[in-house]
Amino acid sequence: MKLVRKKELLLLSQQDCVRFAIFCAEQVKEDWENIPECVNAINIVERWLEGKATEEECWKATEEECWKAAYAASHAAAYAANAATYPASASAAYAASAAANAADYASASAGNPHLIEAQWNYYEELLHFDDIAEKLLLGETV
Repeated sequence: MKLVRKKELLLLSQQDCVRFAIFCAEQVKEDWENIPECVNAINIVERWLEGKATEEECWKATEEECWKAAYAASHAAAYAANAATYPASASAAYAASAAANAADYASASAGNPHLIEAQWNYYEELLHFDDIAEKLLLGETV
């Protein structure tokens, strides 16, 4: 099964690309869960998605020391943090690129084809969220 690539991720919003990158990082959480800089970076990115973190906080989460710690521990965590580095001005293309890198590194790190399948499933949920939500609201089978 092929990896989710940037061309597919370009169909998502920046926020959904960041969600996808976090999902990929979570797949290899054991690589970074004991490194405070990585945990902090992911927490800040999750807060940014909720509108509770500022652009400055995202910048601080990816300062050189945090980036080096995250990068050394888990490329996936580093790219998840990187996907939201420029929340006020980043294009979806930049976030898509970072999310694709997170997927690459999560899959390579774990070497598990089930991770790729899970990434595709999550990507499809993000891509078709509006359709899925509408069916649920109308009581249709999803």
